[in-house]
Amino acid sequence: MFRKLWGKYRRGGCLAALLLAVGMVLGCGAQKDVQADAWGRADAKEIDINSKIPGRVVQLLVKEGDTVQEGQVIAYIDKRDLLAQKAQYEANIQALEAQLQQASVVTTLQNGTTHSDVNTAQAAAAQAQSNLELASADYQRYQELVNEGAVPQQTFENYRTRYKVAQAAVNQAQAGVNKANSALLQTDANQANEAAVQKKIAQAQAALEQLEVSLDETEIKAPFAGVITAKYVEEGSMLSQGTPIVAIQDPADNWVDLKVPETELSKYALDQQVTLVGRDGKTKVTGTITDISKKAEFATQRATSERGDDSDIISFNVKIQVNAEQLRPGMRFRLAEGARS
Repeated sequence: MFRKLWGKYRRGGCLAALLLAVGMVLGCGAQKDVQADAWGRADAKEIDINSKIPGRVVQLLVKEGDTVQEGQVIAYIDKRDLLAQKAQYEANIQALEAQLQQASVVTTLQNGTTHSDVNTAQAAAAQAQSNLELASADYQRYQELVNEGAVPQQTFENYRTRYKVAQAAVNQAQAGVNKANSALLQTDANQANEAAVQKKIAQAQAALEQLEVSLDETEIKAPFAGVITAKYVEEGSMLSQGTPIVAIQDPADNWVDLKVPETELSKYALDQQVTLVGRDGKTKVTGTITDISKKAEFATQRATSERGDDSDIISFNVKIQVNAEQLRPGMRFRLAEGARS
């Protein structure tokens, strides 16, 4: 091929063009043999700490770069309105409890009186019924005697009067029983009122508990030990619900995401120990493969007719857990030679 090119360009008197063409041929051949290094990007556990309640920041106790411990207070949100609501809820609960106590006393007293009245009325009704039965028997017997002429009419009239009085007494006694039983319905109503008050107390206590949760949220605390990487607000800022206050990063929980072509994926396995090298060539860390993505990331190499490829080469994410202090999110790392074990 070089001989043909030499003849072509010699006839054209263009030695420089020949040298350029040869360089292009050699350059293409060299580029074909070059293998690009697979680089990964470091990342770490980092979250925004948001406000769960609206309010004004009265104190902000950290700045970027500060190290905090789990549970350490980062900021305070004004809680005066919440304290006023708490006092109102507590007073409402006390009033409902007093109402319940009063209703309970009334129910107890009325319940005892009513049952006593029912017993008395039932006893009176039983006595009246017994008297009626006796009067009825006398009335019937003396009616037969008067018909036979064995007793005077006046005597019979006396027993008939007693019979009618006994009937009236039974009706009156039954009315007393009905009245006493009606009073029992009022007792049931009183008990239903007590139950309603108890439900109101439960609702008020639930509202108070929710308010106490909001009061706890006026103290913004670190969810884990870490470093403050960003500060989004200043003291005096007015926050709405969900507003981020600071970002915190856990320097003890970091990893490198490596994009591996599908043609190389078989060389990686879960729990495999690997060594990574930073871009400075000096920073070396060791990590463990904790996840190999089941879903493709992107095409590492597109199919081209020049290479004779008929399909793309897809890459997959390999997560290497490192947990090293040297790592900072965004740093680039590659596998060291002979790094897999």
